Amino acid sequence: MMFRVGLMGAILVGGVTVAGVSHAQEDNVVMPPEATETPAAKGTVAASGGAVSTGAEQSSDGHASGLMVQARIQSQSSLLSLAGGGTGFLVGYQGPSYSLGLGFGLARVGVSSGDQTASVTLFQVAPTAIIDVWHSADGRARANLIGSVGYARASVDATVTTTNCTANSTGGQACTNSSGDNSVSATLIPVMLGFGGDYFLSRNFALGAEFGVQAMFLAGASANSGSDSQDVGAGGNAQFAYGALRATFVLGD
Repeated sequence: MMFRVGLMGAILVGGVTVAGVSHAQEDNVVMPPEATETPAAKGTVAASGGAVSTGAEQSSDGHASGLMVQARIQSQSSLLSLAGGGTGFLVGYQGPSYSLGLGFGLARVGVSSGDQTASVTLFQVAPTAIIDVWHSADGRARANLIGSVGYARASVDATVTTTNCTANSTGGQACTNSSGDNSVSATLIPVMLGFGGDYFLSRNFALGAEFGVQAMFLAGASANSGSDSQDVGAGGNAQFAYGALRATFVLGD
């Protein structure tokens, strides 16, 4: 009887000891961070991550900024369209919402008939500003105002052959041919104001178009005939509408 009571007491003491050790081990278990996060904390982290992603997407302005080269095909509703009036290239800087550049244009038209030749040359340099007034949500489509004031030099050169005939003693005529070079040159101030738009097919390339008005103001003129030269005291101006297609390359990030 005493043996049974002692055995039962030993079993009870052992069970209590095992239960205590097991409880202590459970208290010492390190829970992973995921298990300790509350649903509210998880939602906060997810929302924060989504905001960062959205902010990164919204920081894109749709095109790169850097060195800009723009090619232009322009036509005018005037006689200047025969000489390709207007700058053909624009080189400068493309910013986030503006462009600043220097426009260049060179055109020459020549005609000849027998011994008669003539040519018209027009050279232009025009500082140009393009300011965006609207852009789409993704920044690819943009509407802008264009303005420029520059310097232009126009010249007309002609070689004219004349025939002079004199009567001789036999009743006939003796004829001689002579040619002379004549030229007229003019200094012009071109002014342009227009409205246009671009669509960036990629961050570094865009296609666009513009239309507006141009004016040419005569600042001075001179005429040359052979070795004689004289200034022509004349003034004048011309205004006309124009349209242009343009392709813009941006070298930057």
